[in-house]
Amino acid sequence: MKKLVFAFAIILLYLAGKAQTPYYYCNYEGKKKYLSLNTGYAFLSLNKQQLPADIQKRKSVKSFDFYSDKICRYQYQGKKGTSRYYTVLHFEEKMSEKQYFELLADIKRNNKDVIISPYFKSESDDKVGLSNFF
Repeated sequence: MKKLVFAFAIILLYLAGKAQTPYYYCNYEGKKKYLSLNTGYAFLSLNKQQLPADIQKRKSVKSFDFYSDKICRYQYQGKKGTSRYYTVLHFEEKMSEKQYFELLADIKRNNKDVIISPYFKSESDDKVGLSNFF
């Protein structure tokens, strides 16, 4: 009976370790590079060089400079001559993954033309962002 309990405990420890394996990763130089979510930042792409009013009202959200993605010569979502602007949002309050994804979904739901995507971190970089192109 003791052997069975011991074996069961070993199996549980193994499964607990596997459950905590990061599920975000990218391929870098042919190797899988694991990432973890960075809930302090998000990528935001807009039609205008201005934050929407509902984001401006959130006191714990700050943005950095806006940059143009310079795609006006290309076709974007079926609209010729459309250029977009992007910035990085910084969330000053700590939040769980669930709260983070709820916030991103809320921003997207309130702004139909916004593209918003999460930030990650790796062993070597604190900020690994996505964009509307990646």
